[in-house]
Amino acid sequence: MMKGECRGELLLTKRDRKVIFCKKCGYAHISPMYSEEELEKFYEYVYRRSTPSNLWREKVRSIKKWKSCGSILDIGCWEGAQLEYFKKEGWKCTGTELNKKAAAIATSKGISIYQISIKEFFQKFSKKRWDVVNVAYILEHIPDALGFLQRLKSNIAKNGIVMVEVPNEFNPFQLAYIKEHNLTPYWIALPDHVNYFDKEGIRNLVKKAGYTILRGESSFPMEMFLLMGDDYLKRKSLGRASFKKVVNMERILRCYEPDLLSKFYSILYQCGIGRSTVLYLQPR
Repeated sequence: MMKGECRGELLLTKRDRKVIFCKKCGYAHISPMYSEEELEKFYEYVYRRSTPSNLWREKVRSIKKWKSCGSILDIGCWEGAQLEYFKKEGWKCTGTELNKKAAAIATSKGISIYQISIKEFFQKFSKKRWDVVNVAYILEHIPDALGFLQRLKSNIAKNGIVMVEVPNEFNPFQLAYIKEHNLTPYWIALPDHVNYFDKEGIRNLVKKAGYTILRGESSFPMEMFLLMGDDYLKRKSLGRASFKKVVNMERILRCYEPDLLSKFYSILYQCGIGRSTVLYLQPR
């Protein structure tokens, strides 16, 4: 899909780019779009600390509803944290990661990592299939997210599962916060993020790409701390403290009842609330 053909409501302008809610695509993205070459050059060398998550183990548990074990591919696996949890459960793990430093760290964990771009992945593995494919925090970076998901079908084994996770942007808690404080959307990050998905936006994309949604969940809505006055946007120490609170809450719920956390986050997903959206998909 050529992003140059896209039209829609202008949400804001940042630097030399517009962010529009595209009627054609069904979600928000920048316009004009960066080229793949520009983004590959950016990601090959940019390096930031990855955000820790206590839900990596939850994904392993959720997948067991459909697959007890098998092969998993993690596209854009960063330092391989998600694959570590699958590896402990006996899965055959493969990852791709363009960033040199992150790929080296993942490889040091004994995981099979290919330091290649998405374009190179489709060329190299055109006939390879996996039981599970993890696409976490990737679609917001890809100019042609629809084309990516459509091509990915050829790499999914029969009855295979795709896990998609994206930041939940322009969500109700974010919008309430910026309205109260008369702010512009603080989550716009260029050239890092080129697409911006809320619940309906990511659902529009995966359905258009030919997938059935088996289950949807959210992660904890970190914006709740902002709404309660803990402004971690201005004070990073508050962000770290808030995250520790969430991790502790998740641990307690998990110990009380293993499925309680997943039930809680599935309800938040239905409301469109949560810091990220996680979808479990199968190709139609």
